[in-house]
Amino acid sequence: MTRDELIQAVPVRESHGRLYVRVDDVPAPWREQFVAAMEGSAFIAIKGETCITPFAHDWDAWVRDLWDGRPGPTGLDEPRTGL
Repeated sequence: MTRDELIQAVPVRESHGRLYVRVDDVPAPWREQFVAAMEGSAFIAIKGETCITPFAHDWDAWVRDLWDGRPGPTGLDEPRTGL
């Protein structure tokens, strides 16, 4: 799976104008890596949600390895380039 495929695999949800993802939607093994990277981060309290709900922009930054110096995902494939 590539970074773009991982981003596409996790639906971005909206509640009252706030975009978020559900940690339960993140496939393993990246769920555990993302939870570890989120330590000390803010979450959104969404009525009716029973799992951790981080901001969608944090998810996107983490997958792209651009989130405040925190380690991004490991074990992803590099995108294929056409030659």
